[in-house]
Amino acid sequence: MEILKLLVRVMAFLLITSGIPSCNQGWIVGNIPLTPQDTVINTVFTEIVDADSNVHWFHGNISDYSNWCYKHERWEEVKVK
Repeated sequence: MEILKLLVRVMAFLLITSGIPSCNQGWIVGNIPLTPQDTVINTVFTEIVDADSNVHWFHGNISDYSNWCYKHERWEEVKVK
């Protein structure tokens, strides 16, 4: 029984260590590989720059009503001019 436990531990160790080098090829989310550019660009928020060059971060759909700005932590209205 002890030999079987040792064999299982050795096999698990070999499977884990053989799988680690494959991680160097990058991340894949939803069958889409992420490139270094994807990790630099803000992919969570919609980033809007207003007329005064202030940057605002919104999440989800942006409506004509109040939208929560995650950068300034307050409700803000967005209007297209």
